[in-house]
Amino acid sequence: MHGRQGRLLQRGDLAQRKDGSLFWAHIALTALHNEAGALLGFSKITLDLTRHRQLEECKKEKEEIDFILSAAESGTWKCHFENDQVEVSHHLLALLGQKGRDPNFTLDGWQALVHEDDRGAVRQRLEQARSRTDGAPFELELRLLGANGASRWFFMRANWHFDADDKPLVFMGVCVDIDSVKQAEAEQQRLFRKLEQERLRFANILEQMPSGIVLAEAPSGKLTYQNRAAEAMLGRGIGAVKSYHDYGLYQLYDVHGVRIKAEDLPLARTLITQERSNDQELSYKRRDGSEAHIAVTTAPIDDDDGVVRVAVAAVHDVSSLKNGGLSAASERERAEVTLAAVTDGVLATDRHGKVTSVNPAAQRLLGLSEAEALGRPLGEVVHYAESVGAASVFGAIGLCLEQRRTITNLPHATLVGRDEQRYSVENAVAPVVLADGELIGTVLVLHDVTESKRLLRRLGFEASHDALTGLINRREFEIRLLRTIERARHAGSADAALLYLDLDQFKIVNDTCGHAAGDDLLKQLAQSYVEHVRERDTLARIGGDEFALIVEHCTLDEALAVADQILDATRGFRYNCKGRVFQIGVSIGLTPIDLATASVEDSLRRADHACCIAKERGRNQVYVHHQGDPDFAQRRSDMHWVTRLSHAFQHDRLLLYCQPIMALCDASSALHYEILLRLKDGRGGPIAPGTFLPAAERYDVIHKIDLWVLTKTLEWLAGQPEHLKELEMCSINLSRRSLADPGFHKVAAGMVDGSGVPADKLCFEITENGAIADMKKTIAFIDTLTARGCRFSLDDFGTGMTSFSYLQQLPVDFIKIDGSLIQMMSSSAVDYEMVRFANDISDMMGRKTIAEYVTDPAISASLTEIGVDFAQGYWVGKPRPLHA
Repeated sequence: MHGRQGRLLQRGDLAQRKDGSLFWAHIALTALHNEAGALLGFSKITLDLTRHRQLEECKKEKEEIDFILSAAESGTWKCHFENDQVEVSHHLLALLGQKGRDPNFTLDGWQALVHEDDRGAVRQRLEQARSRTDGAPFELELRLLGANGASRWFFMRANWHFDADDKPLVFMGVCVDIDSVKQAEAEQQRLFRKLEQERLRFANILEQMPSGIVLAEAPSGKLTYQNRAAEAMLGRGIGAVKSYHDYGLYQLYDVHGVRIKAEDLPLARTLITQERSNDQELSYKRRDGSEAHIAVTTAPIDDDDGVVRVAVAAVHDVSSLKNGGLSAASERERAEVTLAAVTDGVLATDRHGKVTSVNPAAQRLLGLSEAEALGRPLGEVVHYAESVGAASVFGAIGLCLEQRRTITNLPHATLVGRDEQRYSVENAVAPVVLADGELIGTVLVLHDVTESKRLLRRLGFEASHDALTGLINRREFEIRLLRTIERARHAGSADAALLYLDLDQFKIVNDTCGHAAGDDLLKQLAQSYVEHVRERDTLARIGGDEFALIVEHCTLDEALAVADQILDATRGFRYNCKGRVFQIGVSIGLTPIDLATASVEDSLRRADHACCIAKERGRNQVYVHHQGDPDFAQRRSDMHWVTRLSHAFQHDRLLLYCQPIMALCDASSALHYEILLRLKDGRGGPIAPGTFLPAAERYDVIHKIDLWVLTKTLEWLAGQPEHLKELEMCSINLSRRSLADPGFHKVAAGMVDGSGVPADKLCFEITENGAIADMKKTIAFIDTLTARGCRFSLDDFGTGMTSFSYLQQLPVDFIKIDGSLIQMMSSSAVDYEMVRFANDISDMMGRKTIAEYVTDPAISASLTEIGVDFAQGYWVGKPRPLHA
């Protein structure tokens, strides 16, 4: 036979053997024609590629194992006891610095790599493994010698590997490099020993102190330590003191002889308030009945994390001073110590304004010693940067001397030291009056608030800037965007634009190298963006991998040029991490800021939508939003329908409809219909699914719709026992998303099992495109539900030549011939033959056929003539509510 041949299909895919098993095949389908061009038939050639695919998978698995071993700093080894040979992987040799060495060793040669102190243990374990093949795994920490003779610690684990007959084949294991862990353990032990030495030294110092030292846990107040001096003064041990409520055991009195409650004692107050207390004089009765006086100072002790764990009390015996009276020298010394301890600068003057004393804090601020300041007029010692500040302070001193009153709330001033160091200070002035009423001078207090102001500035910066990149944050960006929008309204023109930037492939860096690497990439990229935008423009980080830019005083073309610069900078950016080089992209949405810009939210939403369109168009590009943009309008329409659907789920505004399916070739009156979906409109009647399902598909809401339809259908059928008796079959549509979701498969099977509806009355309609998107998962789902008795129908069949190639692979019960062929078969001989051919092929494969879009008796008659089994369409019956 001579004629033409035309190759119709050539592809590689999963195929099914006669026994039902799957195999990888190369399939070639060829159409055969005679010399006149008439179709004689088809030729199909199938080649089994299973072995080839297995070899490819083995190679891939080996590469993955190599990568894992390298990443884990590990290597493998095998021991063949029958000839005492050991085979070492190249990974282990590389870790030992012996890359390129012959990996085959004798058993003695392998043991020579082991540190001499560990060889005995290794030899013993190997002999045990040689004699017993049923023992526990071989586990050992040991040192192996490198090429330079230095040793490294490894964790070794090995066991017997058995063949298919459960016979010992080879003794094999893995060595993991733990040298850094061992070094860390050694360093930790060294630090522990050093810490213990410091603790003992500190304890010895405390025991030699003449003052008493007491330590208490926070917040309980349980005493944990007191030195010998404290025990001698207080006359008791610490064992009975479990909390600060037990401090009353000491019976301490204030200067007026009133016994102090436990919670009012200095150490208890410090534990409660976590604030330091200065010397407080207390008294108590000694065992001999005499009265003793002590001065107690307490303070909280913070951990590195700022949490108070311990409080300390220093107890000084002041009995001799109290009983003998404090001399004037002691009083002056106490005052000097107090002035030296305070952090505020304090200067004392006589009545003529000459300096009489300067405490250490004031000396630090002024940059001079007390000797340099004594006797000089205050105006020669204290200098302010602002004339207003100087006039305010020196005027207050005169007023203080005149009125003998303290003056505070003076304006902040900038103090300038002799070394030109500047400090921001708060000033206060007070008179010095003796007990007899004599005025002897004034005191000027300089409170240094430089650090507080610096902290406030830093907090202000942090409130408006992103901590990672140093760019302004979303909150500050929205403030500046609002100002830009208001300027555009005031000017009545559009001379600014908003760019919304979303990085592409950034997640790959996070997943591969960790979030620290991702943060480092963002910092580097942000710096690159700063270098490529104009100085007057506003760049911000507004999300994880999202940036935004306000471009002002420019045309739309100039804004687009800035966007292109950012795009080029991103394309040229490379990030190196762990020996790998990463390249990322960026999708940019650009929208003008003009009179039509309603608000900050509106502007960001438009730029975000434009950015999403840039991603949908292939990423790494700029999309400019214009008024009347059809793509933008489509996206807004989609958002509208997604919102409508969310509202419909919450307020029960979805409806189940059904359309009958009629048998053509027999007189059966069995009830058979397809479940359809409608959305309550509230105005013009229910909305057909063709209006909202495309948006549901694009924004991944379709999966939720499938679950809702299946749930509500099963609930309704279970509640209609009489209807269920008459029902032959109810068809339910499933989307591509649900077919590819194993989680949905499990849920659907559970719902069918628990519904009380006979599974053989259920038929699931799947589209050809949805089925072939993931053929393996689709077939698994079909097998799961057909095992329960459910049936399946392949929808939209016949729209392409691929339909016939997939028909044999999909174990469906019904073929639903596409309505576009049915509608034209009365006027098109080609469509008529396509329908007939589809019906004949389906009949040969034992599948029933359903014709959809049957709109008149002529089409029905043609379908009956061809032998199509069922018909569906407006001529058979229009969709109606399921509950009607």
